Amino acid sequence: MDWAQQIGPGVLVAAIGFGGAWMTSKIQNKGRPENALIDQLQEELTRHAGRIDGLESEQKKAKRREMIRDNYINKLREHINAGNPPPPPEWPDGLYD
Repeated sequence: MDWAQQIGPGVLVAAIGFGGAWMTSKIQNKGRPENALIDQLQEELTRHAGRIDGLESEQKKAKRREMIRDNYINKLREHINAGNPPPPPEWPDGLYD
């Protein structure tokens, strides 16, 4: 019997096994870049959500200050229109809290 006939089937089986393992690894790794991108995007969304919450909080504070200022401006104008002398009305509470 020739040595190629004895070794050939073993080499063929090993090559098929190696090819199968290689294909399996390629198929399993196929989703990994997409999953990594999804994870990165989710982290970015979480970061942005935190920033948005902070900005919304600051916006509410700014609107409150604006409302207090507008009310104080109206009081000052009423004071002036009524012909009242100085001193002007007191500064409103909560303007710079």
